[in-house]
Amino acid sequence: MSTFYEYAEILRLTQEYISKYYSQALVDRSAGKYLRSYVEKYLRDADIAADGYSLQELADAMVNEMSGYSILTPLLSSDDLEEININGWDDIAVTKRDGSVVKLEKAFLGKQHAIDIVKRLLSHSGMVIDSATPVAQGHLPGNTRITALKSPVVDDERGIAVSIRILRPASIKVRQLLESGFATEEMLDFLCVCARYGVPFVISGATSSGKTTLLNAVLESLPDSKRIFTIESGSRELSLIRRNDGRIVNNVVHSLSRPSDNEAYDITQEDLLVAALRFDPDVICVGEMRDSECYSAVEASLTGHTVISTVHSGAGELCHTRIALLCQKKFAIDFRTSLSQAAQAFPVVVYTHKLENNERKIMDITECGVDPSTGERSYATIYSFDIENSYVKDGKLITEGSFQKKNILSGSLQKRLVQFGIPRSVLNRFLN
Repeated sequence: MSTFYEYAEILRLTQEYISKYYSQALVDRSAGKYLRSYVEKYLRDADIAADGYSLQELADAMVNEMSGYSILTPLLSSDDLEEININGWDDIAVTKRDGSVVKLEKAFLGKQHAIDIVKRLLSHSGMVIDSATPVAQGHLPGNTRITALKSPVVDDERGIAVSIRILRPASIKVRQLLESGFATEEMLDFLCVCARYGVPFVISGATSSGKTTLLNAVLESLPDSKRIFTIESGSRELSLIRRNDGRIVNNVVHSLSRPSDNEAYDITQEDLLVAALRFDPDVICVGEMRDSECYSAVEASLTGHTVISTVHSGAGELCHTRIALLCQKKFAIDFRTSLSQAAQAFPVVVYTHKLENNERKIMDITECGVDPSTGERSYATIYSFDIENSYVKDGKLITEGSFQKKNILSGSLQKRLVQFGIPRSVLNRFLN
């Protein structure tokens, strides 16, 4: 009859056995492939069992503890998740791709166990977290970003806090956004028209509000003949290359910034923006403006290029203020001038938001006009999502609202679209 032990005790016994007889399997990759068979043989021969685990499940769990990432291993390989948040060693929440947040029943064995696993995660990018350096950022192969905080930055009893963002290059279609209720067909068509016919715009919002998803869908709608140059930081989230019978049919250059231990060898988004201008692009996409590259993006747009980007900010005027502040990091010019340039560079601002019920929506599409003589800005909402009611039903939060068209396009925006070749029949669809 099997002897039942607590999970932590089984881990201790298994680690002792493997360390004594098969230690090479823990350090040598070529031998590591045999680790699971060694573990399973030990558990079977010793007749060890744990409540809630089959022999195979227990063997997998032990291998994950010794050479993987413990309870995080299956989460990191899940196609259904976009974020893992460790709030403390005994509190883990995951965010699914549909925006819902679920608390895990499983937890680490203790704070030191959690810290050890996180150290193993960070080791892939050569980063260390300890009492002397309690804040660390790193990554895993496959576009997974890690930000970790350790005591004394977080409470000692909690041990550690970690955000793990799983970034998957995705080919998102406009149709999928329509089906999810993200926006109306006219709103999405308008943004696709802007991208195609020379109207730069910026998508603002908080983390996980759907900025990159929308960006991908709009760029995906462009004709194959349009030359797109994308610039992202560190990890690639955009996936625009299309193939037909194995051949690439569209015209896309994907680029990534890369930091270096020596700052002189850094390849920044700003460097890539300068390079992009020499590729004769129809559309330049900066995945996210977060630093001095913002100034170069504004300059590229003001010189007639179609620049599309995202930024962490609020709607309309707040977004332009944020862009102007980022530009100040490069050149501290008069702030009113910087604001005016930001508005001219990005005359359309799209604000995305994740509602309390975890639905993502385009909350606002705003046009900004700039008086050429005074530099004064004026804002007009073209489309918006208006929340009408919010209530709880059967334990689920219900948010009721509707998309509204508030204004038609200004004369200057119409003129720009016409100059870039929009057919009159297409333009008329947005003037009713």
